[in-house]
Amino acid sequence: MASQEDSAVNQAGKILSVCWNAGALAASYYDIDQLELYAVQQAIEPRPQYVLLRDLVQRYRPLYYVITGPACFLEDCREVLGVPAAVANQPAPSDSVDQGGSNASQPSNVKIVEYTAQSQAQARGRLLAHKLAGMPPESSERECRTFLKSIVPFEQELLVTSVGNLLLLLDTVGDTLSPAQLVTRINLVTPSTQLVIDGLTYEALQIFDASRHPSGFKCGTDTRGLSVYSLFNKCSSKNGEEWLSRLMTQPIRDRAELQHRHDTVQWLLANVRYANQFDQCLKHLTNVGLLYRKLLQGTARNVDWKMLKKNLYYLYSLCKLCALTLGDAQVAGTVVQELGQYTRSPTNALKHVLYTIDKCLDLEKGDEENKVTIRAGLDPAVDRLREQYDGLREVVLESSRLGLETLQLDMANICVTYLPSFGFVISTQVDEQLQRSGIFQHESFDLVFQADNTAYFQISLCKQLNDEFGQMVASMIEHELAVQTRLTTFVGTKFPEVMGVFKLAGKLDALLSFATVAKMHRYVRPIVCDGAKVLQIQGGRHVVLEHRRAYRANDTCVGETNHHLVNVIAADTSVGKTTYLKEVAIICYLAHVGSFVPAAYAKIPLLDSIYTRLDHPESIFSGRSSFMSELYQMASLLQNATASSLVLIDEFGKGTNYLEGKSLLIASIEHLLKRGHRAPITFVTTKFTGIERFLPTVHRHLLVRVHRTPTDRQSRSSTRTSDTLDVTSDDPADPTERLKATYQLAFRAVAFAVMKYHQAAGGQAPATESVQALMESTPITRVPEQCLEISHPPPSRAVQQQHNRHANDDVTGDVKICWVIHFN
Repeated sequence: MASQEDSAVNQAGKILSVCWNAGALAASYYDIDQLELYAVQQAIEPRPQYVLLRDLVQRYRPLYYVITGPACFLEDCREVLGVPAAVANQPAPSDSVDQGGSNASQPSNVKIVEYTAQSQAQARGRLLAHKLAGMPPESSERECRTFLKSIVPFEQELLVTSVGNLLLLLDTVGDTLSPAQLVTRINLVTPSTQLVIDGLTYEALQIFDASRHPSGFKCGTDTRGLSVYSLFNKCSSKNGEEWLSRLMTQPIRDRAELQHRHDTVQWLLANVRYANQFDQCLKHLTNVGLLYRKLLQGTARNVDWKMLKKNLYYLYSLCKLCALTLGDAQVAGTVVQELGQYTRSPTNALKHVLYTIDKCLDLEKGDEENKVTIRAGLDPAVDRLREQYDGLREVVLESSRLGLETLQLDMANICVTYLPSFGFVISTQVDEQLQRSGIFQHESFDLVFQADNTAYFQISLCKQLNDEFGQMVASMIEHELAVQTRLTTFVGTKFPEVMGVFKLAGKLDALLSFATVAKMHRYVRPIVCDGAKVLQIQGGRHVVLEHRRAYRANDTCVGETNHHLVNVIAADTSVGKTTYLKEVAIICYLAHVGSFVPAAYAKIPLLDSIYTRLDHPESIFSGRSSFMSELYQMASLLQNATASSLVLIDEFGKGTNYLEGKSLLIASIEHLLKRGHRAPITFVTTKFTGIERFLPTVHRHLLVRVHRTPTDRQSRSSTRTSDTLDVTSDDPADPTERLKATYQLAFRAVAFAVMKYHQAAGGQAPATESVQALMESTPITRVPEQCLEISHPPPSRAVQQQHNRHANDDVTGDVKICWVIHFN
């Protein structure tokens, strides 16, 4: 299962070309499996954030990069793309390739193209010269350019440069395929329809649960456990798994497309019988793009043509099944309707290709001869030559029968065929019986060669027939190759349309997986609202955690009956704060990939990004401390979050000392509050339970909820008040957990006392009012008493008297701190 997830999630098979200049970015990528090129429209991209570029790298995880831009951009790519520093070095003129191409010292999967007027002109000319599949052969150059300009916006210079440089790269790696065959279609992608989620958020939410070695060793090897992807992967085909990965790595904010996906899932849930029949067809589909590439390269064998025919047959059967549902009014606006309507077109390519393959090729006979065989009756010239060829094969077989039977070989495993390099040969499978027969030492049988557990022999008659009829057999092979070439050309002209239907089938498989999970775990359809900043979730659950242990559902309400855009949750113990944040984020994320969500009711705003400060994997390979990594995350969050973003901040500031961490968190919250109604929907969790004293709690967009440790057993067993978090929590009365929490609070009190001592020694003693305010906001209530009660015997009389003397000389808070130090 892990290996399947690796291949699907990594989406290996993308070549990414990016072009940046003057704060704008355009990109394009080539899908090797689908033989299609995608152009991402030009958008504003300020440095050094590079939000869009980071998102592209996270989504597609390309195998190869083509980078175009000024020196500052090339330097930034070292960190953004995660490639060595050699990328950032501009190549010297003597070492340049393609007017500033790749440096010999740079990584093998990166090509640099210098951003100059000459390189721009070269890229533009290459794009205009491209011939797309489906263009009439007799089209003039002007007509081809007009057609291309209807697909690619040529007024976006960066986009044209990116696509042109990608095509120039494909010209050098196409092997036997022409550029027109490599790129069958150009698709335009709009960044404004994509939901931005960074890589750390994916990891924190366990969407794919990729864990890497902290030192960078074993980089690239992922370990996978229970994740959102593994939970949703109920697909029937490899094509469906790839589409599921695509949907989950590319959340969108296009309301029409989201409604299209939700409608499809809802229809599948209501029509289980049809869904089961769809599944029976989908499980037979494989990678059509790989088969088509073999056809173009001329390396397709009979088994490849047979597999292609099988895929087309089940794909056409799936479309016919979908056509039966068109009478249902509820099927409107779904993928099922699109597939069903396709079969009603009299010129649909799927039926024509399937019919043509069946008419031209005899795949059953090809299995017997282990070669592509033209069906009888298609070409009279081939039929005449074929008849003579079959007679010669029978003569060879009968002439060798006596010798083979003498060697006690099974004639059912003997085959006579013609190889262009050797002529007529007798082939048989290499096994123990053949080894014992002594055929390798027999003087009548000459071993020609041996490959793939098959041995090829010749007898004297084979050599005679080669001299007499070799020209005739070569003529037959030439005629058969001509027929295959015409067939391949016909399939090539129809392939873009076939691939479009194949992609719809993969999308249906992925949405069927969404429907299966929704039915199994009682998910509901979310209401996605555009324009209104409303986030309302009733009975929300964590997708993964609810399968591990008992989980208490939570409610969330923002914007429906209040204006609390910034929600602060403060608790000094483990009450499930982080789990609650991840639950909210995953529910919003699933709504934006087209899935139903784990809740009783969900109303989700149409978001443009999700930013989090949740988890950050500490790594000596990154060259940053844990606190520095937190600062980087918060800086990116505060700079890039918009009014339509969802922001989640979990215990920011815990990586530094108490005062600095608390101050940074308060300043960050105040910064968000200054935006007013333009503030993003924000959830903040912290252990600083006194934080409400330093925040403007009367602010109309702020809500602070505090959960403090109860002071006695009775309060712990009593009913929670309205200020208590409605999130999953452990039993606070558990002695082990109580002891652990008490010691954590005691250590904080000790740290505060030491810090105060150093301040006093430097002559900068704080005022009594400041110390008292800080002490009251520090969660150390009854720390000394609990420590002594749980872990230490009562103090001696002398020690108690000493404590009483100190109590008369200082404030209560200071006495408690000194008492903790004395006994610990």
